[in-house]
Amino acid sequence: MRGHELPDRPLKARERHQLRKHSFDAGARLYDRFRPGYPEPLFNDLVRMSGIPVAGRILEIGPGTGQATLPLARRGFSITGIELGASMARLCRENLAAFPNVEILNTAFEDWQPVGHDRNRPAISDRVPRADCPEPFDLALSATAFHWIPAKLAFTRCAKVLRPSGSLALLWNFVDVPDNRFYNDLRALYRRIAPQVHLSKPPEERILRQSRKITSSGLFGPVTILRYPWQKEYTADSYIGLLKTMSDHAILAPKVRNEVFRAIRKLIDAHGGSFVRPVIAVLFLAPRRSSAGT
Repeated sequence: MRGHELPDRPLKARERHQLRKHSFDAGARLYDRFRPGYPEPLFNDLVRMSGIPVAGRILEIGPGTGQATLPLARRGFSITGIELGASMARLCRENLAAFPNVEILNTAFEDWQPVGHDRNRPAISDRVPRADCPEPFDLALSATAFHWIPAKLAFTRCAKVLRPSGSLALLWNFVDVPDNRFYNDLRALYRRIAPQVHLSKPPEERILRQSRKITSSGLFGPVTILRYPWQKEYTADSYIGLLKTMSDHAILAPKVRNEVFRAIRKLIDAHGGSFVRPVIAVLFLAPRRSSAGT
């Protein structure tokens, strides 16, 4: 794993989280090539239901290489993206070069200070935030990235920079793992070679947990949840390309990771050379509570 040497001992939970969080930048080109975006109807519903005005301002947390940024830039919104990885930020800027209304900043969201804020003020505050940003945003958005940031900080900072009428939009692609022969064989493969890697939990369990997190922040709600089922067929090459962008695979020891990829290639070939991966894209949309500004 380039740039992040794995210690020669079992990883503690916090170490594992940090290694995974910082793993994406080394494979920015792979991420751009193999990571899927989100269905167009999701963005149509997001714009309609959030009430964001024409040419409204969006804060995007962790844009990656622009999977959600590009569809919204095409709709004419001004976007400020906060991207941790230098290579990811660079590639995102390349992908959005045709949109002068998009700005991608290479910094951690935890370190970012909105223009006009006192830079000496602590980035994390226990106080309920006020909407005192001189140029507040209409929408705070994060697509498959919000879980990498400490929850209290993430919700607090989003509420702080939003207009009173603003909203929080969180997007994920949740794999809807079916109970069939291929996926049963895939589970057995991981149990045998890399038991620390787990196939996704049932989508509804993850959806409920995320909805509760938003509500329990006390800063956003009520939460609207919209689901968009879709699927994609993968060959061995395209699926292994996707797995190379996954943080749980990136932090495997190289020998184990290569063994996993070899076994997966054999498995897919044994099942006819391709398989279908069902996914549910989920939009969580929650308005900023009026109490967040008091």
